[in-house]
Amino acid sequence: MTTIGEDAIERMARDHERMLDIIDRIRSVCSHPGETASCTGCPSTQQGVCHGNVEQLTRSFTESTLKHLLIESMLMDERVPAAHRSAHNQAHTDIARQLKSIRVVFSEDKNCVLAVEGIERIHQTLLTHFRDYDAPLESYLAQSTLQAQA
Repeated sequence: MTTIGEDAIERMARDHERMLDIIDRIRSVCSHPGETASCTGCPSTQQGVCHGNVEQLTRSFTESTLKHLLIESMLMDERVPAAHRSAHNQAHTDIARQLKSIRVVFSEDKNCVLAVEGIERIHQTLLTHFRDYDAPLESYLAQSTLQAQA
């Protein structure tokens, strides 16, 4: 029988995997990242398909990520030291700002290349977040699980 802490750790790992999978899918849509500053270098038929796919995947990524951040915030109760909780929530705010920036830029200029570049930046942010904030959170949850079983 799994505990709430174990379930939460598994859920976080699944969420991380899903977010990274969506990032990979976004990357695969644009076949010309870094080659041009905009989508104008691509044929118009490709631009339409690319735009729709990038828009849909970016929306899915944003929703998945924000939902994950909310769940993490809910998991941080008295088991998590206040200093970690505060820093972790600030990191969530920073990620949310990056997500908003990608969506705003994309909705204003429809430039898939810039959206993919924004996703690349947030990818690095998330990897750092997983290491610096989520791994310690998982440890706190695991410790509380062990204490509850004792």
